[in-house]
Amino acid sequence: MGNRMILEASVLIGFAVVLMGTPIAEKYLAASGIYSRDQQKQDRPRVPTSGGLIVLMGFIFALTFYIGANSLFTAAEIQTELLLAALSSTTIIALIGLVDDIHVDFRDVVAEQVKTEIDLDIRTGKTVLHEKALLFFGEDHEDEEVRGLSQFTKALMVLPAALPLIAVGAGSWTMNLPILGTVEWGLIYPLVLLPLGLIFVANAINILAGTNGLEAGLSLVAALALGIFAYQNGMTEAVAISFTLAASLLAFLVYNWYPSSILPGDSLTYMSGAVLFTAIVAGDMEKFALFLFMPWILEFLLKARSKFNADSWGLLQEDGTLRPKYEKNYSLTHPVMRRGLTEKQVTTVLVSATAIWAAIVLVLFNYAGFLSA
Repeated sequence: MGNRMILEASVLIGFAVVLMGTPIAEKYLAASGIYSRDQQKQDRPRVPTSGGLIVLMGFIFALTFYIGANSLFTAAEIQTELLLAALSSTTIIALIGLVDDIHVDFRDVVAEQVKTEIDLDIRTGKTVLHEKALLFFGEDHEDEEVRGLSQFTKALMVLPAALPLIAVGAGSWTMNLPILGTVEWGLIYPLVLLPLGLIFVANAINILAGTNGLEAGLSLVAALALGIFAYQNGMTEAVAISFTLAASLLAFLVYNWYPSSILPGDSLTYMSGAVLFTAIVAGDMEKFALFLFMPWILEFLLKARSKFNADSWGLLQEDGTLRPKYEKNYSLTHPVMRRGLTEKQVTTVLVSATAIWAAIVLVLFNYAGFLSA
């Protein structure tokens, strides 16, 4: 059994696990009360969320099979420690997303605690500080029934996920940049650039969202582009990471595409961002990724205009089309919605446009010799 056959089997395993496991996950999440309102439907139905959990399971099954099968059946030299670090970082971030998806309303907890303590007349200065901390770390969610962690809190919680990658020395401390030439980053790379890169990619996937299938669809495009680029340049570990994620996301889209029977939740967006970032680091594809992620960078800049207070999703009109909630564009979804498109059409346009951009970047790097990696 060769490395290529093992990769193909791993991809099939990831796809099968998610395809067969998602209906079970839907029932489990709904029974556990982990759901959200589908904002852009007529009756705003409750839909199970945190679909990233089943995608994570597919990814773990696929990548661990790839690692084990290569160890047993081939003489191929793969960096097992790098793949295990990728699994560790991904799992940590997915759990952070799950915490946010659980819908714990910190402020309701605080309000109940304060009332109890006043009644018991045992309110102390230490308690006040504790309550203020909880209030600070809570965040209003676009679904009024949901209040999760603030962006600041989630950014801080993402930092430990970088430690496995730092521990195995992932990435290159030397980078060849246009104009500047070769730059030796030294300890700045593992201690500063790597954690910041992980935070940015995870959050970038998270903020470009809002319609059925958008998060998973865009992540699928990015994973395929990274996988193809890595394959063409002989980056074995990055190929395995990218394609196993792509297979898991493709199966998830069967249920997440319009109309969704399950929503991705932060567990999927953060998990996808983590996997994509580990693939980038494993394959030393930073320059390629910088161009590939231009749509997400643009989304980040648009959201920054609103001080990250604007929503990507729109308001459902009587004719089934969507209209943005704001006069200005604060998301890539907003100008697309202004064309009078339905939710499914908005998703299709954005995913297709991103796929075209990814194809252009692949051609520029692999065939035109543009800023060769």
